[in-house]
Amino acid sequence: MAAAVRAVGILPALCGASAGHLWSRQLYVNSFPTASILALKTVPSNGSLSSPGTRDNRHFISLTCALQTQCCISSPSNLMGQQYRFYSFFTKLTADELWKGALAESGAGTRKGRGKRTKKKKRKDLNRGQIVGEGRCGFLWPGLNVPLMRNGAVQTIAQRSKEEQEKVEADMVRQREEWEWKRKMKVKRERGWSGNTWGGVSLGPPDPGSSGETYDDFDTRILEVRNVFNMTAKEGRKRSVRVLVAVGNGRGAAGYGLRCHRAIITICRLIGIKDMYAKVSGSVNMLNLTRGLFHGLSRQETHQQLADKKSLHVVEFREECGPLPIVVASPKGALRKDPEPEHEVPDIKLDWEEVKAAQGMKRSVWSSLKRAAT
Repeated sequence: MAAAVRAVGILPALCGASAGHLWSRQLYVNSFPTASILALKTVPSNGSLSSPGTRDNRHFISLTCALQTQCCISSPSNLMGQQYRFYSFFTKLTADELWKGALAESGAGTRKGRGKRTKKKKRKDLNRGQIVGEGRCGFLWPGLNVPLMRNGAVQTIAQRSKEEQEKVEADMVRQREEWEWKRKMKVKRERGWSGNTWGGVSLGPPDPGSSGETYDDFDTRILEVRNVFNMTAKEGRKRSVRVLVAVGNGRGAAGYGLRCHRAIITICRLIGIKDMYAKVSGSVNMLNLTRGLFHGLSRQETHQQLADKKSLHVVEFREECGPLPIVVASPKGALRKDPEPEHEVPDIKLDWEEVKAAQGMKRSVWSSLKRAAT
């Protein structure tokens, strides 16, 4: 560097305006690692040269002598190279930001579902499978990609052969293809209520509790999966997913059959109820339906509890017995004399006729009628 500067400082004194302009350019260590070289180029001026023959040769001879006496080319051992780090668009952003731009995950059209959408691309974890110290040159760094000690001695830095490095790279490519294939492979799951919907799908037993208790004999069933949009002041229309699930082990009261809504059937199987008839009147909103079912199950009572509550006999009327009542429960305490007030009797329409029709107990009065042949 010092030699190049000294040579440039002498050039204006040696070359006058009549002889021409000398341009100098220094080639750094990155281009020529052995020495710093001064490249000279003569550019003729517009003026006329005083003596074109021997005078030009004299100028070049004197310039050569000056360069030989003033310039000193240093040896490669004294050179100091400056390290450069390539700075580009890809080094300024993180991996998440680059993937977000490549997959087009942002934008009003994507959030609101407008426009035709092509097959959704999936991001890849490029760091998966990489080992610190592995590279294309195949160097073996003790403590990084190879063990630090071997047979009781510290290993030294070495390099794989070309064949071994090609084999390692081929194994890495094959392993990444296997990971991609396993990710694309669909896991076989139990079919839900219908088609490709999540309703009725089993998720298996719940996770263990905080105290270590396990729920291996329980099962989790999905009742509903819905997209919910909420307006927020910061993010605007924010999308979230609402999932309604039911968990049970099926050890409830046994019965004979379930004739009700499919969501109620799923919940009853998880509870263990195997005998129920339920009719849904009005809205079939899944959240309200589930809330109403558990509200009704929590408020139900046995015949004995009802008899103790009312202090009256609980009777049952059967079709085969006619108007004769059958006592199914009696109060444990004293029996009250006055009947139940009329305004306390719940005005609930029982769907007994539909139950009998569903079980084949109800027959039409015209079923035994024989029509005359015409």
